[in-house]
Amino acid sequence: MLSTRSRLRASFRVSAAGLAVAAAAAFLTVGADTADAAPVVNPQAGKVVAHSGFDVKRDGFSFENWGPNDALHRRGLTTEGMRAVFGDEVCARIVLGICSPTTVAELVQAEFNASMTGGHCYGMAALAGLYNTKRLSQFPLALPGQSVYSMPASGPLDELIARMFITQGFPPTDLAEREVSVPQALSKLRTAWSRNDNYILAIYTDEEHSAGHAITPIALRDLGGGKHGIVVYDNNFPGREKMVVVDPAADSWYYSTATNPSEPTMLYQGSPKNRMMLVPLAQVLKRHQDPDLRTDDTVVLVSDTNGTAQGVGDVDWDVRVTDPSGKPIPGVEQRILFNNDNSARFTVPAGKRFRIVVDGVEAGRTADINTTVLSAGGAVAVGDLEVPAGATSALDVDPVRHAVRVSSSAPTTAVFEVATEDSLRSVSVDTSQLAVGPGSSVSVGATSPVGVTVRTEGRSQKFQVAVERSDTIADRSAVTRTPVTLRPGATLDVPVDLWTGWTPLTATVRAGGSTTPVPLTVR
Repeated sequence: MLSTRSRLRASFRVSAAGLAVAAAAAFLTVGADTADAAPVVNPQAGKVVAHSGFDVKRDGFSFENWGPNDALHRRGLTTEGMRAVFGDEVCARIVLGICSPTTVAELVQAEFNASMTGGHCYGMAALAGLYNTKRLSQFPLALPGQSVYSMPASGPLDELIARMFITQGFPPTDLAEREVSVPQALSKLRTAWSRNDNYILAIYTDEEHSAGHAITPIALRDLGGGKHGIVVYDNNFPGREKMVVVDPAADSWYYSTATNPSEPTMLYQGSPKNRMMLVPLAQVLKRHQDPDLRTDDTVVLVSDTNGTAQGVGDVDWDVRVTDPSGKPIPGVEQRILFNNDNSARFTVPAGKRFRIVVDGVEAGRTADINTTVLSAGGAVAVGDLEVPAGATSALDVDPVRHAVRVSSSAPTTAVFEVATEDSLRSVSVDTSQLAVGPGSSVSVGATSPVGVTVRTEGRSQKFQVAVERSDTIADRSAVTRTPVTLRPGATLDVPVDLWTGWTPLTATVRAGGSTTPVPLTVR
């Protein structure tokens, strides 16, 4: 059964015995504030035996990894960022070089921006490496002769980091990522640096992959006694070198850091069951596969919008994907996005129905879950699903029909969106909050022959509906004039597949044998 714990600090601590052994090494200093503190490694210990030429105060960023937008970082992933990564397929049309996104692309963009509330380390590690190896020009964000370290945070730089971040989730970058043994890592880094190339070094905390982090390897040190150090630029600590201690003979490693800069230092430990990952920089700049065109599997993104890159407000929770009866599905893969231990990605074999279960929320807290399911022809998303402590929420998904049914053991609410597209147009239908709770559920999906259906079971609903259409001519939208009321067992049919964008749009409430028209105002 697949599961993940969203916060490292609740699930992993260094044992006092292990700490004592680690502290005996000459290249360590140990903070004595707490009994479970991780060893602090001196990155200047030992002798330099290989170097990439990367200087943390020249080639690293002067600002630290961040989470949601704030006064310093005002921009996330944009339409042009999506286009740079995935190509023109994300555009409904291009006029004078300006891309108007499809509704599916807008949905994916929103999901990734939500997931980056946990941090941007993968994007920062990738971009710093690309600048240092001259695979990407710093101009115009830095003038000739200026360093990366001199670049202030800015909207264009933030957006560039964000687009680098999302490449980890799609081919070819995710396919090029390789688990490597310690000897392989040392060899590959030496070889890459000899030709002015480099990798993103990605690590997980433990064998369960409780959390991930991405850093930039910059040098190798001989620490004696068969041990080596991989010196790194860790974007959580601007202007400071850090070091991963490795043992080639035992194929083991450890790294003392914090997933987020303001949290206590913790220990990442590696073994043959938890190896380091190397990602070639060159892959990041390639065109990536449009998520809506991945017909070989279904992609599920689950994230928690609580908290920040500094760890404030983060909530523990578990997520797993099963078949509708709760049994494991052969072929399902799970991955925690690097530097986003509150974001997980699953891949499910194409066409299979499945269930997403969220539970295990820590006592006294509430998780705020976003889920997006991408499959051939479109996507369905559930946002702001609040899951309180002790509750279990289940999302039953039919990826072929882009449909989801949401139930919960506790009273909660959620918003829904269904987006579909073909070669002529893309359309989406989204709702305001609907109530979900014990004995009641909500179903939303492209299950009607002419569009999207919303169905409620167990309780009445009152909500707004908004529709968007994007095609080669224009973008058009329509909204309900007044809230829609659905009684238990009733459905709302929205015929978006028949809507040209210029004609009137009327939805229909079906309850028992009666029908009620619901006009939408076209904008």
